[in-house]
Amino acid sequence: MFMPNDVYLWDEKRIRILWSNSQAVFWIDIDDPKALPQVESKVQFEHLLASTDLKLIDDPYEKISMTPPKPESKSEKIQERAWAAIKDAVYSEPEIYNRKNRGKLLEEAMLISGATKQTVYRWLRQYWQFGKCKNTLGGRYENSGAPGKARTFKDKRSGAPRTRALGEGIPVTNEIKALFRVCIEKCLLNQDQYEFEYAYNQLLIAYGIKLPCTPKKLINVPTERQFRYFYKREYTPLEVTKKREGEINYLKDFSPSLGTSTAEVPGPGYLYQIDATIADVYLVSEEDRSEIIGRPTLYFVVDVFSRGIAGMYIGLENASWVSAMESLGNTMADKVAYCAEFGIEITEEMWPIHGLPENIIGDKGEMLGRHVEVLSESFHVEIQNTPAYRADWKGVVERYFRTVQASMKPFVESYVTKKPIGKKRHGKDYRLDGTLTLKEFTKMMIKIVLHYLNDHEIRTYDIDSGVPLDLPRIPVELWNWGIQNRTGLLRRPNPELVKVNLLPHTKATITEHGLKLFGCYYSCSQALEWGWFEGNYRGPKTVTVAYDLYSTNQIYLRHTDSYSDFIPAQLTSRSRAYANITVWELWRAQDIRLDVAATSKLRKRSGAVNLTNELDKIKEESKQKQPSYTQKQKSQRRKGITENKRNERQRERNKKTAERTPNPQESSATVTPIHGAQPQKKSFKLPNLKNLLKED
Repeated sequence: MFMPNDVYLWDEKRIRILWSNSQAVFWIDIDDPKALPQVESKVQFEHLLASTDLKLIDDPYEKISMTPPKPESKSEKIQERAWAAIKDAVYSEPEIYNRKNRGKLLEEAMLISGATKQTVYRWLRQYWQFGKCKNTLGGRYENSGAPGKARTFKDKRSGAPRTRALGEGIPVTNEIKALFRVCIEKCLLNQDQYEFEYAYNQLLIAYGIKLPCTPKKLINVPTERQFRYFYKREYTPLEVTKKREGEINYLKDFSPSLGTSTAEVPGPGYLYQIDATIADVYLVSEEDRSEIIGRPTLYFVVDVFSRGIAGMYIGLENASWVSAMESLGNTMADKVAYCAEFGIEITEEMWPIHGLPENIIGDKGEMLGRHVEVLSESFHVEIQNTPAYRADWKGVVERYFRTVQASMKPFVESYVTKKPIGKKRHGKDYRLDGTLTLKEFTKMMIKIVLHYLNDHEIRTYDIDSGVPLDLPRIPVELWNWGIQNRTGLLRRPNPELVKVNLLPHTKATITEHGLKLFGCYYSCSQALEWGWFEGNYRGPKTVTVAYDLYSTNQIYLRHTDSYSDFIPAQLTSRSRAYANITVWELWRAQDIRLDVAATSKLRKRSGAVNLTNELDKIKEESKQKQPSYTQKQKSQRRKGITENKRNERQRERNKKTAERTPNPQESSATVTPIHGAQPQKKSFKLPNLKNLLKED
């Protein structure tokens, strides 16, 4: 069926169907400026359509027929005049398409409008070619003035003549446009974000005004208005923002945000968002409150569906996979026991959110490594990494950071403000106002989290389909409803198993003293039964172990490839010096020991060098004192070695006897006896060896 206003491609021309019945089809060429209606048999058109010589296409003038002129515009007046003249004629179908009948109808139109025959024909042709609609008769002023084409001025600038400003101005030629582009791209379209004033000053200098500049030299130069007009016409706001902010900042802060986080999740436990920030508060030491220990790190794991906190970490470790795994481990922890560690009593209903999710989204640096492989393969948790600098991909947890820090601001003394420290004469150093310890700050954060979970209404929460309209938008309420109505997403494996698998892993060496890790030795009953520490052990020399960075007392032996197998191994007495400390402290102690060893090595080497030198001197002195001997004298010397040794030994004894015998000529102290008797003088002289032998 050939419908009126259908447009077809016939060979290389485009035609519009004007009217048809079972025998004939009237059409017109829509691109021919002198076209008139033509007739063809319907059978012929059907044959052309079947052979694909005639193809149905989109109407190229649909926009014209669907766009009415503006009220009270010149185009509307032209349309009304033309329509009043031809409306009776165009409704006379199919008579109007017959040449003889068309002539009579056009004469009536000419009498009504007072227009010429050429004008009436132009109105009819415009009506037929553009879509048989009243809107097609309006004046087509959209093409007037060459829209989109730049004007070219050589001798005279555009616009009205100046009335107050001096001079006549200069036209914006292609050379000046090129200069405009250079200054814009150098000064405005970069991340230095210079002001427009600076860019225009650079333009004047590049244009070649003589320096130093005077007002007279600025009469006939490109004006600031010309420069600004070119800037706004040639560069779109989107392009300017991307260039001045950078691609990363544009995507993060200026790109459209049409979706929501909740629209991506079907229920609780489907997606957790994890992120870290530095708390805006300075803490003091628990051991000595006079010591300022800096700002703690906050890690939050947030369930996207309910907006509830599933896990958290508050400590002094930097944002890294270590603290990230601590917060993920906390998602499996018993929240009642966790709060009890800080003196807070709660019930299971107050913080019911715990378990591993189906998906976790976090920063790339934290969500890489073996622990992520374990989460993915063993616990079936899919890990998603955000691109660099795209915090907006974790909007829920990012918003929670602002909420928590705003809640604690009135209750901390050392809250970090935007005011620079020490810049003003009477400026306050908020770092000195710190009163909270890490434990007290953690207790405060837990209180805020509990309030948020049980009492805070999320006004901006977008409701998913199926969620009751009367359900309070409170995290605990949303979580409980989701668990009851949209289950099957959470996973709750053994918390100890999750903890061990999220710990860092490395290789330990099997030695006769135990499992050696970081210079410490560990042992367990199973390793003893397997004979790992025996002297004749011939098995593997290394084994995979997991270690807790917060304690050196215990490691976990991973003797198989299964993620479910682990054996605790305890620190042996050989390494008792490193008990009850963290692995960081162990590494520090090992560094100190190695530094001392390096210094001792140098000291040992220097002592060895000095010893060698001294021994060489003694050697040389002995050589110089030793006389030379003939061969006969050497033979005689060999015969008297035993006697010589005996004589030398006797001389050594006599020498030591003389050293220890007091000299009788030395004056002795006068001793007065108490009872008047003269004391018997005792001799301390050693007995003569020859006399003793004679007596024997």
